[in-house]
Amino acid sequence: MNNQFSIRRFWQVLVWTLVYHWRQLLTLFGAAVVAFLVAEIPHFIQVSNDYAYRIICHESHETIVSDALHTVGEGNMLLLAPLMCVGAAFAFYNLHRKNEGRRLLMLPATNLEKYLARWVVYVPVLFVLYVVAFMVSDLLRMAVWPVLVSSEAISFPTAIPAFFGVMKSLVMWTNPFHLEKIFLIWGFFWFYHSLSLFSSVWIGRWSWLFVTVVFFAVIVFFIQTNYNGGDALAVFYLLAVVLAVAAYWLFCRFPKYKLFHNKD
Repeated sequence: MNNQFSIRRFWQVLVWTLVYHWRQLLTLFGAAVVAFLVAEIPHFIQVSNDYAYRIICHESHETIVSDALHTVGEGNMLLLAPLMCVGAAFAFYNLHRKNEGRRLLMLPATNLEKYLARWVVYVPVLFVLYVVAFMVSDLLRMAVWPVLVSSEAISFPTAIPAFFGVMKSLVMWTNPFHLEKIFLIWGFFWFYHSLSLFSSVWIGRWSWLFVTVVFFAVIVFFIQTNYNGGDALAVFYLLAVVLAVAAYWLFCRFPKYKLFHNKD
């Protein structure tokens, strides 16, 4: 087999990966729909309950609705990041299974082609699925909202424009302070994304739990130490690169370097 990267061979591996992992992707999609619903509905119920009080405080109806939609957009965008990282932790979950792992390693393709195929499926493709999941959850929320509240309660239009507005703010900036904040957010995300890929190759199907524990451990550290993230920017990007390279290095040398080995 030619060891040089081949677009045609990569495309074949990518299609095989999508077909082989469609059930896992569908499960992640369904879990994301539920997660977005759980994040949306309680907030809208709270705003609806506080509506009369806020009107008394001279807030307009349009301001109340706009603020609620923007808050939901920000909250679901924050939820999207850990969902992406947990999803990436499933990229190589079956590598540690004897038969499935052997089937992957014996594909007639280079290690780079097989690795990139998994990356494409569990990063760009999964990102699109999660965005669609949010849109589906928002439409479901609008459909079930009249059932959850009384007819006199305030109604909310779709939060999809607010969601994409927050997404736009993460790739554009208006001042140096905003730019530094964006770089810090992206560095934090890419660090956990690379950690997810690394732990997926290293641990296997329990990598999502490992990534979740590390995530909350770092959050607790930031809160307890009142750390302002001054030096975290360079550290996050450096660790993201190191972990991404380490994930590919382990994948190329699997199963010599593995922590667990599960049978089918």
